[in-house]
Amino acid sequence: MSNGKHSFVQMTKLTNVRGRVYYISSAKRQENLYATYTNVPDKCWYHLAKENQRDFKSSGTTGKCIEARELVIMLPPSLFEYNHELLLKYFSSVFAEKYDVPVTAALHHNKKKTNFHIHLIFSERRSLDEPERKIAKRNMFYDENGKHVRTKKEIFDEEGNIRPGCKIIKKGEVYEMNLFAPKDPHFKSKAFLKEAKVLFTEVCNELVRDENEKLTVFAPGGPYLPTKKIGKNNPKEQEIKDNNHLRQEWNRMVDRGLIEGMSEEELVEIKRQHIDREVAESVKEQGNQPNLFTELLQRAIGKLRALIDFFIVFQNAEKDENGEALLYEDAVLDITPEALPPRDKGPYPSSELEKLEVIKLENIDKKLKAANRKVYAIEKNMESMKKQLEKVPKGLFHRKERRALEEKIATKQFELEKAKSNLDAIPMMNGFANAAAFYKAFKKAKANLAAKEKLQEEWSRPGPTPAKEYWRVHANAKKEPEKHRQREGKRGIKERLAENKAEIAKQSQKPKKKKSRDRDCL
Repeated sequence: MSNGKHSFVQMTKLTNVRGRVYYISSAKRQENLYATYTNVPDKCWYHLAKENQRDFKSSGTTGKCIEARELVIMLPPSLFEYNHELLLKYFSSVFAEKYDVPVTAALHHNKKKTNFHIHLIFSERRSLDEPERKIAKRNMFYDENGKHVRTKKEIFDEEGNIRPGCKIIKKGEVYEMNLFAPKDPHFKSKAFLKEAKVLFTEVCNELVRDENEKLTVFAPGGPYLPTKKIGKNNPKEQEIKDNNHLRQEWNRMVDRGLIEGMSEEELVEIKRQHIDREVAESVKEQGNQPNLFTELLQRAIGKLRALIDFFIVFQNAEKDENGEALLYEDAVLDITPEALPPRDKGPYPSSELEKLEVIKLENIDKKLKAANRKVYAIEKNMESMKKQLEKVPKGLFHRKERRALEEKIATKQFELEKAKSNLDAIPMMNGFANAAAFYKAFKKAKANLAAKEKLQEEWSRPGPTPAKEYWRVHANAKKEPEKHRQREGKRGIKERLAENKAEIAKQSQKPKKKKSRDRDCL
């Protein structure tokens, strides 16, 4: 049974081996670089790249030239306690001795220091003991692309001159020198990657001290599911995390099944039916949609859980003469799909600043409304006075009355100007050019508060939970009548005993008759 810890070895193609070697081994580019190792001089990668590019160009193949390959090897965390230089040298030497190829490696941690790993760059071409020099037996002609052509006419222009980029190698000169053997096709095969995983897993298990940290190589045809690596700045990071969580839950269920006594073949068949076939049908009908795989995996975990529960019921059930389980009652099995893990919501979004801003602007709004009502009240009062003044006759006898009203109107006019100036000053005193600028800021502040409250609501909302689903396995047997009769017989005996006891008690309670004496016999 697996301990749930599989080894991780990933291989990538390198189209710029010199740049990659510099990147993994440079302390300027790597925050957590602990050690570097190489078994060749630095110029080796220059010559390797040059030869690979030359051969790629002359082959006429389209695409990009693969100059070398890189392995990323995840290490158990406890290996960090070893000497870093020796640890890296040991891993690199084991690989170099097995395959006899140039190697450059670096020992790293990621930024969060959660992934201790090795980057190992290797050549697909073995170094030759002696350079291989090819001598031209006749003049050789090469065009602008470095391709060998048969006649010199093919490299001449219309005027009979050699075209730029073309060249001639004279008879007796070296036209090609190889420092490396041809590429070994084994290095691009799946068999090689499997070999590398087994090799580095064995090395890791040799070095770890805790048995629980030992790794296993994932078996593709087994009942377990592999987890996926999350790369840097992956836009689907959360989706892969959810998927990995479900894969781990499936693997835990497989462990439970093995513990209860299910065979590995049975679990492989369950995986084939409820995952492999379902995924194949889904891809055939709806195309490749990763979110559908997540739903299928959720359902598969629920079904596996139910099958394990039924296996336990089967083991504990009474058996007939053929070994078949006898179910006297329906078995109800929970097949509810596995829920997704709760997502990391981060800290609760605080709205204190937005609330304070809105409260501040609400107070200014209240002042503006109060000042505006004051202006409105004064204007209405003045209108009333002016109407009253119009009704007063202009004669000599009403001069005093008219003068009093005009003085009141003038006073109100002064108050109105003062109230208007106060109204204009309120926005400017609070940093706004005018009322329009204030209400624009007020509207934005309320929108910001509403947006923050929406985030708070989303943060507090619980995640979706799958609806409950059940399988019902109907009973296949009934209680035998003999058992019922035996029970009835047992109950009858008890009843008869109780009746006998009651009768004996009743008889013991009857009064005894006294014997009469005949006195006449005296």
